[in-house]
Amino acid sequence: MDRFVFSFLCMVSITFALHIPSYIKPCKKNDPNLNDCALKQTKLAFPFVSKGDKQFKARPLNPFFLPFLEVDAGANLELKLINLTVNGLDNIEFKTVNYDIENNKSRFIMSSTLNFVGKYEINGQILVLPIRGDGNCNITFSDGDFIYDTYWTFVEKNSQQFAKINNTKLDMKLKRAHFNFENLFNGDKLLGDNMNKVLNDNWEDVMKEIGPGITHTLDVVATSILKAYFENIPYEEMFV
Repeated sequence: MDRFVFSFLCMVSITFALHIPSYIKPCKKNDPNLNDCALKQTKLAFPFVSKGDKQFKARPLNPFFLPFLEVDAGANLELKLINLTVNGLDNIEFKTVNYDIENNKSRFIMSSTLNFVGKYEINGQILVLPIRGDGNCNITFSDGDFIYDTYWTFVEKNSQQFAKINNTKLDMKLKRAHFNFENLFNGDKLLGDNMNKVLNDNWEDVMKEIGPGITHTLDVVATSILKAYFENIPYEEMFV
């Protein structure tokens, strides 16, 4: 497990029950228009959620800081992203929210442009070309659609039922990605500029190599936020 993943999940571990906050309005689980209600209430609640909530140990989403991320890009490439600031999480637009209450699962479809700014270390091959360097980086995912699936079971605490998130999956579809890695090849400007051009001209192929690792991180962030609320508020308060 990534180091930051472990520490992040520890931060949202709460050992006592909390009550649903005033900015979250529950929907009726037997409502035939449940998903319309869920979408409406999610949109209304998200501006408050994005500011963070100390009671739930939920961090603010803008800016969102990741101290370290080692991207799993296969055997031929090592990529570390360090002291990353993620911008755009607070501007997420919820397109659909679907709850399948009978089967204990949900799907959120969201869109946003995300920008990652920080330091990097890279070594190996990408697009079969050698690449190495370390320095500042700026990565932008433009107009991304994010499909986030969750599955849960139930646990009982103090005679109350709580949802427990058992599995999640996040898929990402981008209209464009842009990369800028400074100081490639020990600061050789010609080689560095050419490599950045290659990466940007072939961004879809680049994303096939590094995208899964970054998607995994976004999945962990989304799940941590959901767990902070979903697993610590009695289920009967979340769905009346």
